Amino acid sequence: MTEIIAAIAQNPRESAIQAAREGADAIEIRIDLIDHPIDSLCPLIRALKEATELPIIVTNRMSAEGGQFTGSEEERIEILLSVLEIADSVDIELRADRKYRDMVVDRAKELGKRVIISYHDFSETPDNETMREILSDCFAADADIAKLATTPNSYRDALRLLELTLDCAPRSVCIIGMGGFGAHTRLVAPIYGSALAYASVGTATAPGQLKIQELRDMLRLLHQPGARV
Repeated sequence: MTEIIAAIAQNPRESAIQAAREGADAIEIRIDLIDHPIDSLCPLIRALKEATELPIIVTNRMSAEGGQFTGSEEERIEILLSVLEIADSVDIELRADRKYRDMVVDRAKELGKRVIISYHDFSETPDNETMREILSDCFAADADIAKLATTPNSYRDALRLLELTLDCAPRSVCIIGMGGFGAHTRLVAPIYGSALAYASVGTATAPGQLKIQELRDMLRLLHQPGARV
């Protein structure tokens, strides 16, 4: 079953409650996007879990992959580590410094949290061999879910993403096409086996992201017997 993840940025409490109301399966807190004091992150996450009863994914996206965190890499990772005990899952980039990435993964595994290791390309969709290597590297780094988000520059690129999803779906992968040529992959990839589908509450946190209700309604419409949604 594909999980619909509500990506939360501004107005986290109101957005999280709306996400739960619209049928999200989990909430992703983009620490780099929310305007919240660092020392109040743990109370915020507790409050969101109590208000929505939904699992929480935390990430503090690095600038090289579209994030807006402005501190040092050490600070970014320290903040992420500080909320792991309260969260249910963590998303850490494959391209993060290996020392810091392993710190997050190891701590998450100690706490029994799900680990999503992600890779984002906002300019293109790499060749098939490169994408398979990226997913393999995510699993080699101890990912529970390997997440690959690329930018198709043609429908042929989008088709390659869907083929990759179908081929890799026996493992837990999340594959996303961003931007105009990739928007429909957010609907179709779950049918091909993508484990997660990201949707927005208010302002989208990634190019081409649909709203929760739009995504859920369309997935229901597209769903056929035997599909993985």
